Amino acid sequence: MRPGTSGVLLTLGRLQAALLKDLEPRAILRNFLEAATEEGIERAALFLFHPATRELVGEVASGRGQHYTVSSIALPVYTQGPIQEAFFAEGPVKRGEEWLIPVAQGIFCWSDPERRCTERPRADRGSRALICPSCKHFSALGVLSLEGVPQGLVPALPLVAQLTALALRNAELFAQREEALSRLSLHAEALSSVNEIARQIAGNLDVNQILFNLALALHRYFGFYRVTVALVQGGFIQGHITVKAGRVLWTEGRSRIHFPVQTSPDPFARAVRERRVLVLPNEAQAGGMAFVPVSAYVPIQDEEGVLGVIAVDHGEGGRGIRSDELKYVELLARMAGVALRNAQAYRERTELSLALAAERRRLAGILEEMPDGVVVLLGEEGFANRRAREALSLEAGFREADLPSILLPALEGGRFELNLNGRSYSLRGGPLGAAAEGEEPAKMLVLHDITERTWMEARLKEQVAFTSALVGMAQAALGGGGLEEVARGLGGWLLRIFRAETVVVGAWADGLRVLWANRPILDSPGPTLIQKALNERKVLALQEVAPEDCTLAGALGVRSALALPLVAGAFQGGILLGYTQPRAFSQRVLSRVPQVQNLAALALEKAHLFQEHQANEARLKALFAHSQDVVYVLDEQGYIRWVSESARAVLGYDPEGYQRARVRALDYVHPEDRTLAEELWRRLIASNETVTATFRVLKADGTPVPFEAWGRNLLAEPRVGGVVVDLRDITARLEAERVKSEFIAAVSHEFRTPLAVIMGLAELLKEDVDEKAKESVELILESAFRLKNMVDNLLDASRLEAGRFEVVRRPVLLTPFLSGLVRSFQGVARLSGVAFRAELADLPPAELDPERVVQVLGNLLTNAFKFTPAGGTVWLRARAKEGVLVLEVQDTGPGISKEEIPRIFERYHRAQGQASRGVPGTGLGLYISRHIVEAHGGRIEVESEEGQGSLFRVILPLYGPGFGH
Repeated sequence: MRPGTSGVLLTLGRLQAALLKDLEPRAILRNFLEAATEEGIERAALFLFHPATRELVGEVASGRGQHYTVSSIALPVYTQGPIQEAFFAEGPVKRGEEWLIPVAQGIFCWSDPERRCTERPRADRGSRALICPSCKHFSALGVLSLEGVPQGLVPALPLVAQLTALALRNAELFAQREEALSRLSLHAEALSSVNEIARQIAGNLDVNQILFNLALALHRYFGFYRVTVALVQGGFIQGHITVKAGRVLWTEGRSRIHFPVQTSPDPFARAVRERRVLVLPNEAQAGGMAFVPVSAYVPIQDEEGVLGVIAVDHGEGGRGIRSDELKYVELLARMAGVALRNAQAYRERTELSLALAAERRRLAGILEEMPDGVVVLLGEEGFANRRAREALSLEAGFREADLPSILLPALEGGRFELNLNGRSYSLRGGPLGAAAEGEEPAKMLVLHDITERTWMEARLKEQVAFTSALVGMAQAALGGGGLEEVARGLGGWLLRIFRAETVVVGAWADGLRVLWANRPILDSPGPTLIQKALNERKVLALQEVAPEDCTLAGALGVRSALALPLVAGAFQGGILLGYTQPRAFSQRVLSRVPQVQNLAALALEKAHLFQEHQANEARLKALFAHSQDVVYVLDEQGYIRWVSESARAVLGYDPEGYQRARVRALDYVHPEDRTLAEELWRRLIASNETVTATFRVLKADGTPVPFEAWGRNLLAEPRVGGVVVDLRDITARLEAERVKSEFIAAVSHEFRTPLAVIMGLAELLKEDVDEKAKESVELILESAFRLKNMVDNLLDASRLEAGRFEVVRRPVLLTPFLSGLVRSFQGVARLSGVAFRAELADLPPAELDPERVVQVLGNLLTNAFKFTPAGGTVWLRARAKEGVLVLEVQDTGPGISKEEIPRIFERYHRAQGQASRGVPGTGLGLYISRHIVEAHGGRIEVESEEGQGSLFRVILPLYGPGFGH
């Protein structure tokens, strides 16, 4: 390179010429770097700043000798390095033989941020790499690397940097220009496409064709992979058509797009609701992708509202939607909204025109077929439908002068009734609207045939009178009284209804008994029409009556008669309606007979039942008055609604007292037993089963008396409508049971001493006798043990009745006690010929009374051996599970019937089956066993079928409350 200022200027000129030689950015940089090497620089490279990645990337390089490249180098600006340091410097930086020159325009505030930075947050040298590139003042473009720079060119390096920055700005402007031209070209092309699509949809009045053209054009002209159009219908947004990859799918009525506009979160509904464009990421593609395709939802709308939504996207893996594309879709959506509204209006107008034409034809047909006659006058010309032509003898077209003059007043307005050709008509006429100036108004006349109505009105008046008479008969029946009183009330109405001269009402029971007659007559033993009607079970209507046919008719001078048999329940009788002159009975009169017949029969049956009810009630009162039980009927709150007369004799209370004041039955129970009585009442109200209990009731003088009560909820029973409670005095029975219990306790106690002696001596004998006699000794022991069980059961039953029964629980291992029980029953098994199997598992400690538990199992085993025939088997099982002890005794005996099972645990109850007859026992074993088990907090269950044996299961808790404390 030539030294001197002129040489430097010439070099700068040649470098500037190289920078301006081309307009494409990479070509500009390549030209510049090649020119730099030609000017004596050994190697040159340019690192450009990329704001998006915050990196300095080696774009182009040039050097002498072999090709020199830095295109693969990318240096983050926030890391340490010479290139990064030069990037933030204000002037050239020399590093060995290499000059690093920052390429920038501006004030270089980032080179010394501590002094020059005025923005917030303020940067310093440590944070400028992170803060400054985002600042509006930052204009650094890159770093120019030059090696082997001639010494004379060093002072011009800042100018070289400015020329490079200028060239980069020119390249940027050129790129912006090219991009603008490209966008302008695309915009022109898009506008042409929009114009073409608008022409296609604007010239169509068919909704489906508009949507087809719109969806297909968006796919073809704008390259959308998928275009979906949904319309708003009845408050829902519903899919209509989809174009996907060029394939057209009509989805109306079967699309999954069916969302309520006002509540659905779906983008289709939101776009309608919010009346704006929604651009949303495709969620199915969003996971972990750097580029997320989007879908746009554009409302189709006009000034009146939103008609639908267009959804577009470029498919999976496709590019996003550009803003200019979205504007074209919005523009087309607006055009489609206008086109759809026009198509809708056209369709509505077409449908309305067709509907009006059809309505005209329909109205003409209806007018012609109307049941009323219609006459229309337009000036002198007239029109009449078929009914009017037939009534007035007119042609289809006529003149006003052809009308009968009697109709002319009606044409002026008003309503009239008249007769024409034997039929009755109601006429209504008048002008039809206002007439044009100089013209007469049209007039219309309607002829409504009221012949049937007139006839029906007459019949209705008769029917009303007949119905009123029936109501009078019903009131006479409901008025109460006996047969004669009810018959008198019915007879008066029968005279009025049938206008008869004679009425006889009678009852039949081995002969006719006259209950009432409007004329005095004597009972006649001869034949009567009432008897004949009852025998034939039908109404007799006789125009001529011979005296010998009915002695009543002969005595009363009756010539014509109606005989009505009356049969209802237990009542039989009849009615005779007589006339002194011959008379034919019309169908209208006969049609009334069944109603009168039924009502009269029911009324007389009611009177008959009323008489019987009165007699039964008197008999029932007499029974209750002399009964030893007291019967109460209570309402659902427990107040007395009725009490038997026996309350006076048994309790000393006035049986009518509840009528003077509300009396609550539970208030008369002894205070100590009131809780029990209230529990009985709750059970009664909650079910419809019979409930029993025993408690004391206070007599009128305050004396408590024990009563056994039976209760039944009959609130739903219409004949009772209350809760029935029967009280029976059990004072005598309790006294007898007390004496019996004391006797049993005394006898049982006397038995225990000799039994103990027998069992002790037997135990001693068993040690001293030989094997042959040992079996006899074991039989003595077993018999004594069974007798001891019977005595213990009697004593325990006595203690239970006295309320002194108790169990003493303690922690114990039950297995040794069960083993002893098994040994004691092995002899019984041998003697009875029954196999005895014991299945005893290892049992954990339990808190219980072992002697009482053994007593329960002894009772169950005794019953099992007692009822199991020879050759059968008896099992004893014991096991623990889930915090309970399960003890089972099973046999192959005759079993227990389903009817017996609920009662086997009752005191003194013994099975009544064939197999149990002749088997000894007290009926106390199961009764006492149940109380022992329940005292332990357990339960005893039984499973049995006749002929299949029995299984008794005792379930006891392993530990009682407070165990271990």
